[in-house]
Amino acid sequence: MKVAVSGKGGSGKTAISGTLARLVGRSGMQVLAIDADTNPNLALTLGMGTD
Repeated sequence: MKVAVSGKGGSGKTAISGTLARLVGRSGMQVLAIDADTNPNLALTLGMGTD
């Protein structure tokens, strides 16, 4: 499954992406979440470090 999320700033892209990644991961599938933004917001949303 491939999913891309895009849109205007402040539209909830990171929240949707993080939620989808967590739900799909919990279902047993492997997840690769890529954040092309310079701010590490997706990593923070997923509870990861920003290193």
